[in-house]
Amino acid sequence: MVNLIENSETVVENPVAVQSRRANLKICGGEHTRVDLEQVKAVSTPPVEFRKQPNKDGTRSVSYQPISHNLLIEKTRKHLDDAGFTVEGESHNLARDGKRYFGLFEVTHPNRETGDRATVMGLRNAHDKCFPAGLCAGDAPFVCDNLIFTNTVKLARRHTKNILSELDSVIARTLGRLFDFWVGQDNRIDSYKNYDLTDAQVNDLVIRAFKAGAIPKTKIVDVVNQWDKSDHPEFWDRNMNSLYNGFTEVYKGNLNALPQRSDALHSVLDAEVGFDLSAFDRPEMVEAEVVQVNEVGVAMADEVLGNIEGEVPQNIYS
Repeated sequence: MVNLIENSETVVENPVAVQSRRANLKICGGEHTRVDLEQVKAVSTPPVEFRKQPNKDGTRSVSYQPISHNLLIEKTRKHLDDAGFTVEGESHNLARDGKRYFGLFEVTHPNRETGDRATVMGLRNAHDKCFPAGLCAGDAPFVCDNLIFTNTVKLARRHTKNILSELDSVIARTLGRLFDFWVGQDNRIDSYKNYDLTDAQVNDLVIRAFKAGAIPKTKIVDVVNQWDKSDHPEFWDRNMNSLYNGFTEVYKGNLNALPQRSDALHSVLDAEVGFDLSAFDRPEMVEAEVVQVNEVGVAMADEVLGNIEGEVPQNIYS
């Protein structure tokens, strides 16, 4: 479960009391175990693997170049610092005897006005060739412990020979798109708040979301129940934002599936309200091997690599 709990702190200013809110990132349940940074650093990194077939000069090319979980963390933290971001909170999580890592970092920036949602960076790395090293951005309302990711800021880099030299550019490009994400997500939420719904529309949208892969069939009733009466009064309005919260409320407990389900949900709800997130996304060049992947794991260069939550085909490393 992903718990993002409001931690309020009152300060006096002119002499009005202002509430400072921070997301307390905690993950429990599923296969992940929440650990401290020292435990992440202690995870050993597998050795480099080489192709079986030698080159003409007798050497063998690198087929698999794993990186340490901590290297991904340190590089991301440095780029955040260089770009003027502040890490307000972080959570580190390991699975499969340390072979898989997932980290969450709440970030702020002086150029970003404080709203009612926290911005969260997700980091992921694997030592079992299951998925690429990746980053994605999400957000969480302060009033509840929900988290959702977006496909606007999602980059992945497979563990091949040039990963060490190209990882910095992957991270920099991801962070460079955070401001687009902020603007786009703010406009998305405004669109949702201004789109009223009837119960009949909700029933239709829930089934469409299920067919799109946004929720498993066992969670359909849970979403409808959250719509009928949310656990949070802030979402008792009869609009798309309230339904959106109903979905994110039932997403708790499966961090691995969260990015993919988030994308599926956005595709259904955005289409219903007529919201186009791409209008807030700047076009960019895609460099060789530093690839952007879409929600089904297909690279823009037509290379199937696996996405942030998906698997990497075994032949990638053969």
